[in-house]
Amino acid sequence: MSQSAETQYDSFIGQLLSKLGKIDLKLATDVMYYERKFQDVEPKVELEIHYKEGTNLAKKKYELEADYMVALEGKHGIRAVGLASLSDLVELSKDPDIEGIEGFATCASY
Repeated sequence: MSQSAETQYDSFIGQLLSKLGKIDLKLATDVMYYERKFQDVEPKVELEIHYKEGTNLAKKKYELEADYMVALEGKHGIRAVGLASLSDLVELSKDPDIEGIEGFATCASY
């Protein structure tokens, strides 16, 4: 790979990371890929949402149940499954109690 392509890639990744904040890079790029490849349906995501210690997870679970199938995971986490765009993930990540969002996306829907 040429040096300029590597430099462009590094720049792209750096810019993307600065905009994503708490969202895992791989998750975000997969969601973007599927959004562009299959424009008639949002990608299906399975999210691992990590919250700060002391967060009321029961309340967070209740709030997420409107959009996702949700289960508590460990002491500080929630697993959420549903359809989501990158803008949905960005909006979710604005919750100040969230430390990070990881997971994966597929083109499958239900």
